[in-house]
Amino acid sequence: MHSEFELKVLSLIGALQNEIKTLKQEVASIKKQVQNKHFENSQENEKVTINEVREHIKKQLLLCNPNLRFTNGSRKTGRLTISDGNNTIDRILIRTSKSFREKEGYPSGWITIHEDLLNKYALYFFVVKDFDSKLHVLVMNQNNIKEWIQHKTKDSNGNYHFYINLIHGRWIDDREDHYDCSRFYDNWDEVTKLLSS
Repeated sequence: MHSEFELKVLSLIGALQNEIKTLKQEVASIKKQVQNKHFENSQENEKVTINEVREHIKKQLLLCNPNLRFTNGSRKTGRLTISDGNNTIDRILIRTSKSFREKEGYPSGWITIHEDLLNKYALYFFVVKDFDSKLHVLVMNQNNIKEWIQHKTKDSNGNYHFYINLIHGRWIDDREDHYDCSRFYDNWDEVTKLLSS
């Protein structure tokens, strides 16, 4: 038979065990919530939004020419309109991609363009968001993109696929061959040339 003191101690041990069990469950629940929130935030950081990209492009172009003006354009003609007051570029195609080759350790993106779009736009922006959320932009005119696709093969649906990667300081498309597209990286002068032509 247990003494009254021993019964109290056993009762307190039982209560503490129940309290510990409850606290463990609460800690596990909080850990799960924190992990889910972290996963949601990392997914959010991976997304590339058109607003984020437009703002980045505008900021870069204003560094080159503070007199430029912009509108958000339309889905029909393009996602951005750029004007210097005299001339306007309103046929602008913006394509975005998050980086895919994190294991390899360099920014890379996958851009797809249908053959029908090659004659529709005057200016093309290919934007890759790297693992640190930095945006990398390739800027091309219509002749640039047409020259680039000479090194490509379209798929059965009429799409051209661009696998662009930053490897050892060079932007390389390695879909069909190794095409060096570095000259288009941050090629903001192309906008100035188009506006003055």
